[in-house]
Amino acid sequence: MALHEWQKEFKLKDELLQKDFEALEDALIKLPRSMLLRNTNSSLSSGAMLRAAIRAGWIEAPECRSLTDDTNKKAAFFYAGKDVDEMHPAAVDWLGKQVDNRYNTMKGKVPKNL
Repeated sequence: MALHEWQKEFKLKDELLQKDFEALEDALIKLPRSMLLRNTNSSLSSGAMLRAAIRAGWIEAPECRSLTDDTNKKAAFFYAGKDVDEMHPAAVDWLGKQVDNRYNTMKGKVPKNL
């Protein structure tokens, strides 16, 4: 199946180091508890992985950012200028699964050299 333009634009960092994994896991912990469901078929799980990747700086393209309102402790996450909360669920699911796949692949891949 051919990728759509928005899928082709998506790019994760090429080299992910321990500090990147810790940043992603730290970002996951800071999300509301309800989003921490790790059922891979859950929209909450995909949304959480996308938001955590945005906060941890895993996404190189397109431009992403997170904003925190300290007054009411709410965070907003933007992917390509769009609020993640307002994106199509299938897009969030696809993006979140790309992050999750990379996370799981890198954790299980033992490097040849330190």
